[in-house]
Amino acid sequence: CGTSGVSGVPALRSALGSSLAGAQGKTIEDQNRIDRTMAPGCAIGFYKPDECDRHSKASAGRRAELKN
Repeated sequence: CGTSGVSGVPALRSALGSSLAGAQGKTIEDQNRIDRTMAPGCAIGFYKPDECDRHSKASAGRRAELKN
C-alpha cells in the first residue's frame, strides 16, 4: 500500500474521542459517555470483536440496572 495512515497518540485520541473522562457509570449519561468512547474503537478494529461484544452486553446490563 502506498498510503500511510495517521499514527500516534493525537490520532488515537481523535479517533476514540474524550467522552470517557469523568464518567463513572453512575448515570445513564455516564453510560452514554462510556459507549461513545467504545464505539469508535470497535468500528475501527482497535478492540477485538469479543471485547466489543462483552462491552455491549455489559452496557445493556448496566442500563437495565440504572432504570430501576
